[in-house]
Amino acid sequence: MSNEDTAQYREFIFSLMREEHRPTALNDLKNFFTNRSAGEAVITMRDVGISKIIQCVNVPDKNQLDLTCEVLKACFEKFDIGEVVKNYTSNIMYLLRHDKPCVRRLAVDEVYKVVATDPNLLPMPLYIDVYVAVAQLVKDSDLGVANKAVLISSNLPHQVYSKVLEEMKIALEYNSSSKCNAYEIIINISTKSCELFKICTDLGYIDFMVSELEINDILYQLNILELLSRLAVKTYGINYLVESKALDKIAERIVDLKHNPLGSLLIPGYMKFFGCIAHHYPKNIFDKYPVLLDLLFDGFVCEDQNILLVSLDTLGFIGSTIEGKLCLAAIGARFNQSLEKAGEIARNSPTEIKIRALHCFASLISIENDPNTPRKGPVDHRVTLLTREWFRSMSKHPSSIYELYGICKNPFPEIKLAALTLLDAVCQHQWGFEMVGSIGGFLEYLLDRSVDYTKEAKEMKYDVIRRLANSVAFEPNLLIRLQEYVEQGPFYSETNLEVALEGED
Repeated sequence: MSNEDTAQYREFIFSLMREEHRPTALNDLKNFFTNRSAGEAVITMRDVGISKIIQCVNVPDKNQLDLTCEVLKACFEKFDIGEVVKNYTSNIMYLLRHDKPCVRRLAVDEVYKVVATDPNLLPMPLYIDVYVAVAQLVKDSDLGVANKAVLISSNLPHQVYSKVLEEMKIALEYNSSSKCNAYEIIINISTKSCELFKICTDLGYIDFMVSELEINDILYQLNILELLSRLAVKTYGINYLVESKALDKIAERIVDLKHNPLGSLLIPGYMKFFGCIAHHYPKNIFDKYPVLLDLLFDGFVCEDQNILLVSLDTLGFIGSTIEGKLCLAAIGARFNQSLEKAGEIARNSPTEIKIRALHCFASLISIENDPNTPRKGPVDHRVTLLTREWFRSMSKHPSSIYELYGICKNPFPEIKLAALTLLDAVCQHQWGFEMVGSIGGFLEYLLDRSVDYTKEAKEMKYDVIRRLANSVAFEPNLLIRLQEYVEQGPFYSETNLEVALEGED
């Protein structure tokens, strides 16, 4: 940068000291940063400094304050990521603790850029004060500042977390929003390792979260349950919840929901919580906490649509693994009755409920959603028999595949996509190939590219046809057509072919 530009910058900085000249000087500085390269601007700022600009955040006029924040943002953008915090640490600390939200937001955004790029750019212990100051902002009244503080505090070098977790005690003395922000950080850190989880339990945070479920605040309870469910899928997390009797306490609360006037609002949250755990540990949860099964199956005869929808989702989620399928089958009559109810819902309900029912059946029948299932090799014969019977229970028609064929032809795109998702699950089985082949016109319908499909539906239909093309259940001429479809791809059309031929001409 030339000496002339340096002198000009000094002049603008000097003008900031005069109140009557300050608005003009701030605009001049904003233009100055806009019209200079990063290299030129940084050299001058390091030579002359930026402290006089930062002092302008204390002006009483809101317009000038907003303009000051714009100038500082333009100034910070000239530096490489991390350089502002490194070179102006005390200034950033001052901005983080400022009483104006827009100023705190400016500073927390600068720290966030560093952490999002590489948390190790600000090593311990040099910048521990910055991390602590940010952690204290989880209780900030400004939602944007608080959310960024949560993201930053959840993604730091591991050696910082013990200090950050200590700071969460302060947030627990404030309102439910601040507490939930602190809980989110606690759970985010806890799920990183068993060692970090132990720090949280030693500080009493997990027990405190469970005890807070007694507070009669619905949204607060639901937030706690959602966070605890993320912890419970970790082996050390579920072990702690069981050994500390925390899971017993939560199960007892489910029994009381029937007598709670707000129970219908809380039931979906508790069902999701136990459903999430049962997805990973179905046998243990079914055996020890039968109240979950009562909650789940009662949902299928409940008049509350929200509870019904969550029941469908939860049943499908639990049954998406092989172990989950076998544990559900072992329940017997109550599960079978709920499955029949789900089939009735899939046939006769409004669009949203019908879609959720179809996805429930798709999860129960699919054998590819379980990461522990080998991609090659024979399928457990018990699962083969179960899934076939479950699919048959979907319809009162002699052929459930005929019912599915009809749903696939539904003109509503969302229903068509859900039906194809179920068809894809069916076609993961040999019995599925045979059923599809038994319905006259079904394959022809799938191969007809003139039928109106969304992009997602075309891709799903392509996946179905790709499965069918590898089957031995069809005549050779049909297999040739299926394989040709696969070679052409999901978005092929005769128009594409005509354009290509014209281009050759």
